[in-house]
Amino acid sequence: MGLIMKPKPHVNVIVVGGGAAGLAAARAAEDRGLSCQLFEAQDRLGGRVRTGMLGDWTAFDEGAQMVNGDMAAVLELAKKAGLRCAPVPRTGESLCVVGDEVLDLNELISADDIYEYLEEQVVRWDSPREILRSVWLKYQWWTSPWESLGEARRGVERMVTPDEAPAGSLTAAVQDMLLCEEDTALALSMLTEGYGADPDEVDAGMVREVFSRYGSERDDLEFHFPDGMGRIIETLADGLRHKPHLKAPVMAITAQGEHVEVALADQQLTADHVIVAVPPPVAARIAFDLENGDELSELLAAFGPGAMIKTVLSYDKAFWRFDGLSGTVVFGDPMGLSVIDGSFDDGSAPRLIAFLGGPEARRWQTLSNDDRRNRLLGHLVRAFGDAAGTPRHVAERHWVDDPWVGGGYNASVRVGRRRDAIAKLADWQGGVSFAGAELDDSFWGYVEGAILSGRRAVDRLVAARTGRAA
Repeated sequence: MGLIMKPKPHVNVIVVGGGAAGLAAARAAEDRGLSCQLFEAQDRLGGRVRTGMLGDWTAFDEGAQMVNGDMAAVLELAKKAGLRCAPVPRTGESLCVVGDEVLDLNELISADDIYEYLEEQVVRWDSPREILRSVWLKYQWWTSPWESLGEARRGVERMVTPDEAPAGSLTAAVQDMLLCEEDTALALSMLTEGYGADPDEVDAGMVREVFSRYGSERDDLEFHFPDGMGRIIETLADGLRHKPHLKAPVMAITAQGEHVEVALADQQLTADHVIVAVPPPVAARIAFDLENGDELSELLAAFGPGAMIKTVLSYDKAFWRFDGLSGTVVFGDPMGLSVIDGSFDDGSAPRLIAFLGGPEARRWQTLSNDDRRNRLLGHLVRAFGDAAGTPRHVAERHWVDDPWVGGGYNASVRVGRRRDAIAKLADWQGGVSFAGAELDDSFWGYVEGAILSGRRAVDRLVAARTGRAA
């Protein structure tokens, strides 16, 4: 008598990844009456959302932290979780440190100006309308009085000097803006921190596209939560009928006729549909055997992970406010370092939060804890004076080459890779779909975008199932 093969467990939907996107997808699937199983490689849920404790036992967000009033999905979950929103302190003078100079940040180029100039400089060469727009802007520049003789001189130098920056990169786009030295240093540092990568490597067209679709006119540093954003993850996970499986990395995903097979280290399951809700550099390590698999490999390979070190420092007093300062500083050197006031309005110890992104984060990662701390304190003293050198508590979190989330803040499309990778992955058809902060078209890179992307993936698969049933 032959052996009777036990059938593999089957559910309607398998979700790969237990961050905000994956949990939002799992909740949406179950709300639609679908059976759903979520697998997470780590021993915890949350992905790049993680709340820890400072030395004084107050909460601090090791990863994602800030929201604004237009991020409705996060705010709705925060309300369900009983979280209180606190405004991020922003009053006072902000600073920029370039070389040996400490400058008023408000007198230099703003983030909004940088992205406005990107709109002008970056051209989609597959669009005749875009090409005509670019030609018209260049014509206006040449036929109208320049803002300054310095801009005119830099324009001439730009034409005659060999271009060392990779074509299509953020660095090349910033050079085309013809900014003064201080503005150039500020712009490159802000972009390095924001994308966690060398501006030479990041595709400027991708940055322009995601910013042009950003779904808010409000500052993204508007609110944060004294009890930590981790409670939002708990709220998403609460009530799931199938408990998420932790320490369960997915190894392979294979199309099998009408079903999709998912292989883990110790088991195999099948599903009608799989939602891959991990960052693209992590998804690229899964072995996919699907139709159009070569194109999928190209799309996933278009992304490079960000690198970020986040450090929270608490102090006895908010000394910066006594000098009329906001606590915000952007450093031109080291490129990619910025600081904000991360204090709450609940009487807890005032805080500064330092974000170091890009190549410097990778270099600092190799230092000892003491060396890394001393370097950071030295830069804070440059900006604020000696009082910055004596924090009460210091805690840091590294988001550099993380095996399960890639890095921080997000993965971005690299120069010379598939610029359409975001749109193509977000709209991937068949038994497998993709979700995550990197794939949302309104809040790219934010927890809000991750939640919306996860829900949207379920909406699409339900629509496909309904159409098929019809």
